[in-house]
Amino acid sequence: MSYTLFQSLTHLENQVFPATESIRQLIETIARDVVRFRRNTQISYHFVATATSVCDEINALIRKVDENDDWDSYDKFTEAIDLLEELLLNSTETIQDEVQRHFGGHKDIDGYIASATNWAVNRKMLREFLKSFRARPEIGDLLLMVDDEETEIIEAGKHDDASLLLELHQAIKGHTFRQRAEGSVPQLIESVNDRLADLYALAQAEVLDDVLAIFTIQTAMLVFGIMDISMDPRADKNSTHHLKLGHVWVEAHSLLVNFCDITEGRSDRSEINKKYDDFLNVLRTIPDAPLPVAYTQLMKQVGKIRQPYHAQALALISLCRFLARHYEDLTKEQRTATNVEPLEDTCKETLAALQIAAASVSTLRSFEMNMPEHARVDNAFTVARTKIQDCFIHFGLVSHWDRYERIFQQAVEKDRSRTAQLGEILRARPSRTLDDTSNLVRVNVKVCDRSPAGDVIRDFSLRVEPETRLRALRWHISKALGPQVSARVLRDSTFLMTKREDSQEGDSLVPCRVHMAIEDITRAEVCELVLVLA
Repeated sequence: MSYTLFQSLTHLENQVFPATESIRQLIETIARDVVRFRRNTQISYHFVATATSVCDEINALIRKVDENDDWDSYDKFTEAIDLLEELLLNSTETIQDEVQRHFGGHKDIDGYIASATNWAVNRKMLREFLKSFRARPEIGDLLLMVDDEETEIIEAGKHDDASLLLELHQAIKGHTFRQRAEGSVPQLIESVNDRLADLYALAQAEVLDDVLAIFTIQTAMLVFGIMDISMDPRADKNSTHHLKLGHVWVEAHSLLVNFCDITEGRSDRSEINKKYDDFLNVLRTIPDAPLPVAYTQLMKQVGKIRQPYHAQALALISLCRFLARHYEDLTKEQRTATNVEPLEDTCKETLAALQIAAASVSTLRSFEMNMPEHARVDNAFTVARTKIQDCFIHFGLVSHWDRYERIFQQAVEKDRSRTAQLGEILRARPSRTLDDTSNLVRVNVKVCDRSPAGDVIRDFSLRVEPETRLRALRWHISKALGPQVSARVLRDSTFLMTKREDSQEGDSLVPCRVHMAIEDITRAEVCELVLVLA
């Protein structure tokens, strides 16, 4: 029997009961996004697979209650079911964001900086979602985990980082800006990419620690962004001129050399954050300036706020961030107490509103919008928004206010609709059942040892959606072949596609990159592939 890759992640052995129907649908919704990821893939596959295992165990406990009148099983599944549903709900925003992400296409350096930060945040969130299964005993105790699963998860995270770093290294190596750059910049680009190659080798050898991996990949994203912006005719000319200058590339090279030196014990890591921040300042050319203390506290409140205020909290913070960035862009002569105080008052009022929201949500028994707690929070948000508007007026940003006000109103509507979160999330997804196989492609994969003519380890016949990427296919095969072969599949394997030839010489094999989707390879109903293990 063959399964789609989607089914391999979401297949439940036990009967699904009404109490877990919403969980099953959430898992399926999440899995459809996860198989399309272009980064953070291994961790995300583990997350879906683990959620499926927990759901399966809950169903087994429900059946045990039905058959054996077992109160112990009743206590276990009733404690676990809400926590699992909440965990899946909390993950959807990050997962729906991550499916759209890669590392290019932004119009300015701030966009690339934000994108690099977004990657690090999503990376952290996805790993925390996976770890949270074990953090709560109500869920963790249901998992029958093998001894080396924690090691397997760590390896999955390292694989995700190394894969993205390699992809960035190759993208930078093949970028057309290298042929257009002038003066010493082409040589500096070569040196920068050599250091990225060194850091990739350290990542492959598993000696590049988590902190350095994050900084290395963020720096690589920014280097790629510098090249992209420099080639974009729509980019600001002053910014383009600045990014083409040699000192920007000298700073990038110096930062990567420092990462190598830290890993190999030749340098102290105490300044790593400062050096990275200094590099961002070089890119932005923004004068160093203090921001209100309350501003840095805003981000710490978001993790404490649940629905139905999450989107509004993010909207308020985005308004404050816009104002803070505007303040940072002011000249030294303009950065006086006259301009600091309105921003400080705004941040304090916003912080107070977020704290009220966090305290109110913790006491709610339901998400009914007519509860007294909602009126108190709505009033606090209104006061904060009025203070923010006053700050926009102070800085002469009135022309921007209408757009941000619309963003906030959209957040209000989003939060209101989230009072029925399950319905809202599922309605937003394509309606398709497991029985709908009309769009699937049959993929036949022959796994061979060392060469296409080598020993056949195993044949696979899978039904997959056209958008499924080869790296998802590779992950499925690695899991099916077991831990002894898994590492070879993930690290040292190559996909080859059978290409039919009209000549008498027979068919030929064409290499395929793992980031390619099935629809990129063939439009036929059947796809023949060979996976060669080195």
